[in-house]
Amino acid sequence: LFVNTEEEYIPDSESVRQQRELHHQPQICTLSQCFQLYTKEEQLAPDDAWRCPHCKQLQQGSITLSLWTLPDVLIIHLKRFRQEGDRRMKLQNMVKFPLSGLDMTPHVVKRSQSSWSLPSHWSPWRKPYGLGRDPEDYIYDLYAVCNHHGTMQGGHYTAYCKNSVDGQWYCFDDSEVQQLSESEVCKQTAYILFYQRRTAIPSWSANSSVAG
Repeated sequence: LFVNTEEEYIPDSESVRQQRELHHQPQICTLSQCFQLYTKEEQLAPDDAWRCPHCKQLQQGSITLSLWTLPDVLIIHLKRFRQEGDRRMKLQNMVKFPLSGLDMTPHVVKRSQSSWSLPSHWSPWRKPYGLGRDPEDYIYDLYAVCNHHGTMQGGHYTAYCKNSVDGQWYCFDDSEVQQLSESEVCKQTAYILFYQRRTAIPSWSANSSVAG
């Protein structure tokens, strides 16, 4: 018997090659789109049906995550991993985020005046920012980014920080510090974003000039 030990090479068609490249190409989205998906209403599965207390019948429910109030310092942790079977893989999607003027108004629950009648023992941070608030209370400016370089098995962290005195961006990589341009701050490696409420920025800070 004679066996051909050479594997026959069959080239992929152009459509297959394009689909493979498209599948491996990191997708691009915006931070605003991330918030829209985070607060989007989801229909619960039939197994999660709840029994209506009035008609006593099982009903398909829905769930919605809402932002009740916002802190002076808003820390956003981007999901950079995905579970596939018994292994986890890092997501390389490019998330575009603003360096200034992040408007959180569309993502905060709009509440009526009556909803302000909350228990007096609740701490101030739990009270809603809603009707009658200054629109500037929902505007945030970026002041730091934590980056992760590598894979789920290992990698390296760097930080981009905006100096509150001179208003310049700097890259902190272990013991090395280099100045950055604003165009270099928004990267695919962004992992954690640090925003500050514009109305909470001290007047002496260089960042206060952003608010005019």
